[in-house]
Amino acid sequence: MTSASNPEPLAGLCRAARALALGLAALAGLEGCTLDTGSPGGPQRWVPEEIKVAGGAVTVRGPTGYCVDTSASRDGQKGAFVLLGSCASLQGKSSGKRPANAAVLTAAVSSRGSDATPFRSTFQAMTGFLASKAGRTALSRNRHPDSVRILAAVADGDVLYIHATDTAPARGQRLEADYWRALMAVHGQIVTLTVLGLKDMPLGSEVKRAILKNFAAAIGARNAG
Repeated sequence: MTSASNPEPLAGLCRAARALALGLAALAGLEGCTLDTGSPGGPQRWVPEEIKVAGGAVTVRGPTGYCVDTSASRDGQKGAFVLLGSCASLQGKSSGKRPANAAVLTAAVSSRGSDATPFRSTFQAMTGFLASKAGRTALSRNRHPDSVRILAAVADGDVLYIHATDTAPARGQRLEADYWRALMAVHGQIVTLTVLGLKDMPLGSEVKRAILKNFAAAIGARNAG
C-alpha cells in the first residue's frame, strides 16, 4: 500500500496523473483541428512515421499504417504530446499506408523524475488512484470525475492497460466514450498511450485494445536498449 512513509509510489502517481492531464489537455486544445483518419484527399504532404521527443529520450512510433500529425503535436518543458492518424489521410495520398482500422492515437510523455521504484510495482496503487475521485478527474475530458467510469485495469508485463468510458464531450471532436489507455516507463519518462474512436467511425472495445497493444509494442521495440 502507498503511504506517507513510502513517498516514491506517491510521487509516481502524481507524475502519472500529470502525464494523463497533459495528453487530455492537448487533445482538448485541438478544437477546430481535424483528426485526419478518413479518406485521403487535398494537397499531398510528407509526414513522418515517428518522432523524437523529451530531448530525444523517447521515440514515438505507431503501429503499421499510422503516421505523426506534426501540426497537432507538441514538445516542451512540461512534456510532449503526439497525435497519430492514418498515413494515407495525413499525406493526402490514396496509395499511402493506412491502418486496418482507423482510430485516433495519442502519446503523452512526461518526466518520471528520480523515482527509482520499478514502474510496474506502482500498478496496484495507480489502479486505486485512477478509480478515485482525483484519478477520474485527471482522466476526464472536462475535469469532472462523474463523467468517467473505469471498466478494467490490466497489467501486462511493464505496461498497465486501462479500459474506461468518458461521457464528457471533447471540444471540437466527436469521440466515442469508450477508450483504452496504456501507461509505461521509457528511458526515465512516463508514456501514456491512448486509442480513441470517432463517433462516425466507431470501433469495438477489443479492436481498440488490440491497436493499443500494437502501439505499446511499437513504442517498446523502437526504444529498446
